[in-house]
Amino acid sequence: MYEIKPLPFDKELDGISKKTNEIHHDKLYAGYVNKANEVGDELGKLRDEIVADKAPGGNTTFSKLRGLKLGETFAVNGIYLHEWFFGLLGGNGDYKKATELSAAISEKWGSVENFIKYFSECAMAARGWAVLAWDLHEGRLKQYNGDAHDHAVWGCIPILVCDVYEHAYFIDHGSDRKAYIEAFFKNLNWETANEMFKKASAISL
Repeated sequence: MYEIKPLPFDKELDGISKKTNEIHHDKLYAGYVNKANEVGDELGKLRDEIVADKAPGGNTTFSKLRGLKLGETFAVNGIYLHEWFFGLLGGNGDYKKATELSAAISEKWGSVENFIKYFSECAMAARGWAVLAWDLHEGRLKQYNGDAHDHAVWGCIPILVCDVYEHAYFIDHGSDRKAYIEAFFKNLNWETANEMFKKASAISL
């Protein structure tokens, strides 16, 4: 069973309001948790029926199994991406507290400032998510975009995750996504990101 994780910060942030966080976390994110559990229950029942030859199996055009498996990846990735996103907020945006991550970013992009500018533009180009990840295959940092929850590169561990769906910023900034992305970095907890980076970069395939 998936469980709703509480926010690691007070709901009112600089540029990201309490109302936005309440709707985003308490309703939308919580909805993914509830749906993932519902899908899991249905998959368990269907699995038993399929094994007992009491229900049809899969079909690529349409089948109950196909629909549930599609819903499963969308809901579960919706949970994980939002948990990474919320888990990174509540900081003061000071990247100097992320010694190892800042060094790795600077090595690749020249400086943290260069990276923030590039990542922000990637976030402007995405329809759903902008993600800085540790690519286990490449053994280095990579920036990837996803237009939906289940658009992902396998073998990557997210380090920085920015939700750029309109629900994340429209109450506070209207259509000004750029201002929201600036608020994201202003509230970023670089220390949390640094700990994730150290864990991820220690893994090799």
